[in-house]
Amino acid sequence: MADKRPASAEEYFILAGLWLLSRLPLSIATGLGGAVAWLMTWLPLRMTSAYRVSLVNIMLCYPELSYQQAARRARQAVTETGRTLAEFAHVWVRPPEQSLARITSVRGMEALRAAYASDRPVLLLTLHQSSWELPNLLLGPEGPMQVFYQKGKSQALTDIVTRARESTGSTLVTADARGIKAAVSAMGRGEAVAILSDHTPKGRNNPIVPLFGYPVRTSNLPHKLIKRYQPHIFFVGCHRKTGPHDIEVYIDPAPADCYSEDESTCLTAINGSLATLISRYPTQYHWVYKRLRYMGSGKQRIYKTDVVPYLRKARREGRGLRLSDLS
Repeated sequence: MADKRPASAEEYFILAGLWLLSRLPLSIATGLGGAVAWLMTWLPLRMTSAYRVSLVNIMLCYPELSYQQAARRARQAVTETGRTLAEFAHVWVRPPEQSLARITSVRGMEALRAAYASDRPVLLLTLHQSSWELPNLLLGPEGPMQVFYQKGKSQALTDIVTRARESTGSTLVTADARGIKAAVSAMGRGEAVAILSDHTPKGRNNPIVPLFGYPVRTSNLPHKLIKRYQPHIFFVGCHRKTGPHDIEVYIDPAPADCYSEDESTCLTAINGSLATLISRYPTQYHWVYKRLRYMGSGKQRIYKTDVVPYLRKARREGRGLRLSDLS
């Protein structure tokens, strides 16, 4: 049963801000979101967690970049994240038809529809890139689809987001044992399941798999579904071409190794594909996510303020950052 407790003052503030942003023209709302995020990147590194985390991620994942190049990319990425978060007010509050009208091109829909028409289920692997709410709205009418999501702390906000995401036909399931059971049932019926595959799983029973060359904890759920049901697999994402009214959605067939029965081979191929898709539009990825927090040696402190002296040293020397610098 859903928690029906009264909304807190903080929740009222968030919901009011969401409503106000949704009333503004989209270009103004995303402009404001981007401007606020850009200004935050100029605060001292100890004070601006989003920029510091993005900078560390980009410097580690692209060690060939100098500090100045990485800082420029991180600043652009945080600005794009600000635009994305402001855009969500429109996606979550306004009718879905308005959001779908912003999709100007779709690559790969024919192959996906052929997969839906087959007798095998479909596994959609998505990522936090650009306007990542839109592909779900686009694919909802194509057929039954279970979509995993992380439930937020605010029940009022969760209700709004759930209604929006399910408005075109998909069904949200929580990323827990109950959601996994629903996904397994959907696969058994030959339906589609969508998973945000760049999440860091909580369970320690998940394997360590390379991502951008780093051994990170990776969810084994995709491999379990693939091994048991042999679904058609697609990577789904999007990017802003010229602005918030010009979105391209891509639906890419997964490489052959993703179908491997060997867990390591399968998940390495998935993470490799994610790295390729992220690098395709690097400034539109959600780099504020602490994806490298759990590596082979355990939980890392690379996102704490402890890293600031190392970043300052890299800035003085005009060089990149290596994980060995932080140990």
